[in-house]
Amino acid sequence: MTRLRTPWLFAAAALLVLPLLLASCGEKERGPTENPAEEAVEADRWKDAPATRIRLLDVTASAGITATNHSGRPGLKEFLIEAVGPGAAWVDYDADGLLDLFIPDGDVFSNYTLRSVQDEATGRTRASLTPKPTRAEVFLDRLWRNNGDGTFSDVTAQTGIHDESWSFGATPFDYDADGDQDIFVANFGLNRLWRNNGDGTFTDVAEALGVAGDPSAWSTCAAVGDVDDDGRLDLYIGTYSDPAFEVERLRIKQGLAPGTPAEAVSGRDCKWRAIPAYCGPIGLKGQHDTMLRQTEDGTFEDVTVAWGLRPRVGKYAFTTLMFDFNDDGLLDIYVANDSEENFMWEQARDEQGRVVFRDTSDTLGIKVGEQTTAQASMGMSVNDINRDGRLDIFITNFSHDWNNLYIAKQVGGEGGAVYFKDRGLQTMGQQVYYDLSWGCGWYDFDNDGDQDLYVANGHVYKEIDLFEKTGTAYEQLNALFENMDAAELAFREVGTKAQKNAAKGVDTTKLEAGDGMAVARCSRQAAFADWNNDGRMDLVTLGMNVPPTVLLGAGPAGEGARWVKLSFAQPGGNREALGATYVVTTPELSQRFAVVRQKSFLGCDDPRQHVGLAGAETCDVVVTWPGRERAKSHFKGLEAGKHWILDRATGEAREAPLTAFAVPASK
Repeated sequence: MTRLRTPWLFAAAALLVLPLLLASCGEKERGPTENPAEEAVEADRWKDAPATRIRLLDVTASAGITATNHSGRPGLKEFLIEAVGPGAAWVDYDADGLLDLFIPDGDVFSNYTLRSVQDEATGRTRASLTPKPTRAEVFLDRLWRNNGDGTFSDVTAQTGIHDESWSFGATPFDYDADGDQDIFVANFGLNRLWRNNGDGTFTDVAEALGVAGDPSAWSTCAAVGDVDDDGRLDLYIGTYSDPAFEVERLRIKQGLAPGTPAEAVSGRDCKWRAIPAYCGPIGLKGQHDTMLRQTEDGTFEDVTVAWGLRPRVGKYAFTTLMFDFNDDGLLDIYVANDSEENFMWEQARDEQGRVVFRDTSDTLGIKVGEQTTAQASMGMSVNDINRDGRLDIFITNFSHDWNNLYIAKQVGGEGGAVYFKDRGLQTMGQQVYYDLSWGCGWYDFDNDGDQDLYVANGHVYKEIDLFEKTGTAYEQLNALFENMDAAELAFREVGTKAQKNAAKGVDTTKLEAGDGMAVARCSRQAAFADWNNDGRMDLVTLGMNVPPTVLLGAGPAGEGARWVKLSFAQPGGNREALGATYVVTTPELSQRFAVVRQKSFLGCDDPRQHVGLAGAETCDVVVTWPGRERAKSHFKGLEAGKHWILDRATGEAREAPLTAFAVPASK
């Protein structure tokens, strides 16, 4: 998130830089004027282009999703954990063809007791933030049912879901292969795995199956896939730091007595732009991620060390994805770490065929950004952005910095070694320099056959509003980039933020993208789904201590805006074929995608695959199924405007019901 170090590290760094540079949380500020001219994005490049056809409308009021998120205390935050926020997940929990929304909720420090406990693993005494038996305020994760008329209903209580934990990311997946969606929730404290009972109710089986984790862990997110190719889904859990360690450190420093309430300890022990602010993440006690392998009896075993996934020092994971970046049939794991180098855990097999991982992020060019320093990586999305058949990686970062667009390259063509080149600065660096970015998604919002980009923005320091001429604010407009030429990585920013920042002479009416782009919030996650089944991608954004914002895709329609939705089915424990890749072709286009569950930031998007087809009435699909054999299936002549399930066992495509409905405009 930030690059603000704890005091003893910060003081040393301060001797090396000018005082004004401390404004960047310990990271050297880079200004747009420092860019080489040839790398700068031309603000008026598209002034003669037609008006954008993308529209995102704000339907929050009519949708009825009203629950406020609780990310620590409102306003100024005392500790970093309060500034992260939730990661929602779209899931059809009742299998009615309508996507429902699971939203984790946070907590406040007044619901915890700071005390000393004996660590079972080491036998040593350590600090613990233990939930109070009786809480003054109870904040619950929520499940919102899609009513099929543009509204949602809170069905949390009747489904049996009840979690008072400080929750962060949600990951739906069918862990037991019984045909319905279960939900894993990453918490500070014990995680949850809500088993879908198939009757509209859920039961928490996390402890029974071995995925609850350490009560002192702050889990942020999870990625899912059949890592060892045994036909069962495995779980990689990303973790951040130990909040109790930091609270206890400051209690001692402030001379407060043991037993002092956690909320009475001030966390504002560092300086940001010469004013007190919370510390971190550098200097906080990082925690190790966990790799859990599902066994034959359905329980999970910790294979983190056995598979080589334990670095020397724990980092600060915010988003993690499982995908096969080099097409060898083995799932790899990429981890976006906050303010530290990222991991690319590349999978191989030893002479006995056992799983072995090693971090190859450095040699692949995705360990750090173009400036060769670690960045504050938050959200992440994987897609073939330039339509060259290779999967690229996009990562969002802190303000006064650039997002990464790691474009995959291959030596010697198919079968050659893969590496990545960061093109984030060259493609959209100037426009995002002041944004503090989080959730993100590459989707074809106008169904013209290429991938557009939506990015959720919001600062971590409310104090930013005390300063002038910073170019940013606590509440920010989100960004939307229209893909103008995929092969050339040419994008045009549209929407309200682009209109406000347009170069002189640009017709800003051409950049109008709907009133949904005019919503300024301190956003964190963006979760994408076509929740009204009309063939246009919609989304919700979640932010700090506010209800969600619900946006509806509203254009274009008709000629040149066709689409298809795809799902995948195969025998065994990985029913949805997580880890597969597929290529969609029409006479004019070829597009490649990966089937991954974790997306954006902490949460998950529409489990169905949405592909824009431009003007094509049909498409062909080639699926490369998960596994080392890289088996392929060809599906031809799929009609546009429908949802198809591609079945590995039968080799046939069957149409799934898809009922579209109108959404009333918000008043």
